[in-house]
Amino acid sequence: MAKTQKRIEKELLSLKNELASLSTKSERAPSSEDGVNALLKYIIEEREKTNKILYAITSKIKKIEQDLEQSYVAEPDTTFVDSMSNREIPLSTLDVKILNYAQSKGMICAEDLRSEMSYKGRNAACARLNKLHKQGLLERFQLGHKVYYKYDAGKATNTLIISPPR
Repeated sequence: MAKTQKRIEKELLSLKNELASLSTKSERAPSSEDGVNALLKYIIEEREKTNKILYAITSKIKKIEQDLEQSYVAEPDTTFVDSMSNREIPLSTLDVKILNYAQSKGMICAEDLRSEMSYKGRNAACARLNKLHKQGLLERFQLGHKVYYKYDAGKATNTLIISPPR
């Protein structure tokens, strides 16, 4: 126990000497350490200014986000609900015929549709099939140079297809 007490006393003495040397250094003329201290002080002040600016920016962003959320909640007509269930797709009579043809044949290409609908070229058939694919009513498969379309009843089960009366 006496050894521990002596060690503590030695450490206290060394700390007192170090404090004394530090106080005498601060009383002396400015040195390179003073320049470093001034530089550190400047860096700390600049960092505080930057943090304040960043805090102001983030608080403005949060306010804008809250305003946007409130506007979407306040106006239910403008919200976009992306649900695949119970959607309605208006189709022309010709598009309904194309869907029925695709369903009966299994897979069709633009050439099949061109001959079935008596089109002069394949462009109209390609455009119709592509439109139905984008609406999610037909699946698209590339086999070699030809593009085939297939009616997928699973995708269209929750879709109400509206066509004009005949």
